[in-house]
Amino acid sequence: MSDDEPGTALDDHMRASFSPSLLDRIGDQLTLPESRPDYREVPDRVLMILFASRAGSTYAGHLLANTPHFQRVAESFNPAQLSKIRADEGLADDGEALRWMIANRGTPRAFAGKCGEPGLASAWHLGFLDAVIDRVTVVLLKRRDSLAQAVSLFRAELSGRFHSPQKAQQQVRVDQYDREKIAVHHLIIEQVYGSLTRFLERTGKAYRTLYYEDICADPEAFVRTTCLDLDLEPPEEFDGKVRLEILRDEINEEWVDRYRSGR
Repeated sequence: MSDDEPGTALDDHMRASFSPSLLDRIGDQLTLPESRPDYREVPDRVLMILFASRAGSTYAGHLLANTPHFQRVAESFNPAQLSKIRADEGLADDGEALRWMIANRGTPRAFAGKCGEPGLASAWHLGFLDAVIDRVTVVLLKRRDSLAQAVSLFRAELSGRFHSPQKAQQQVRVDQYDREKIAVHHLIIEQVYGSLTRFLERTGKAYRTLYYEDICADPEAFVRTTCLDLDLEPPEEFDGKVRLEILRDEINEEWVDRYRSGR
């Protein structure tokens, strides 16, 4: 990114890392400002958690929001969330909506957002990525068991319940197992991480890979290490309480076992 004009190299890296149809689709979903938003009020410390769906990002975000450094860690770059804030707050465009997110979900110390491919594309379209790329701390959140992640994603698709606060639109039955669809979701997860990793490698951006299973095993270590990565004081007392419901059950386990057995 060194010798190119500001933004030029980053644009090239985005276009080389993600599909043009994805970038165009996200751009079409946004209400873009006429000029690049002013992000001078963004805190010095910025964290971006990159992930593929059902990687445990909601849990990780809730843990960090229990510290005094963040008000809320959510998909603040998501076009649907930006659209809602823009409408609720009577804002002119999604650049103003993102600035609202930063002011209300961060603190003077830090701001954090979590995003998959769509959120990263949105942050790029709105000029935020270019504004913080040189100082942002990046975490790549994965699951060690990507098959279990694919099963979780397939089940969420069937139920319409992707997050624990949501209500299921229909109950999932064990006989709805579909090996081909699980395989497709597994492939998509691998492709998403391939794109995210390619982007980070092209930009030369340092990042730390974390695993959901490890965070569950020692959530305090995750919070402490992430705070230290951001040069923030870890909380004196760890608060591991989160208002989330575990969505996996014996159906998930049976489907994972069945897939691994080749059935």
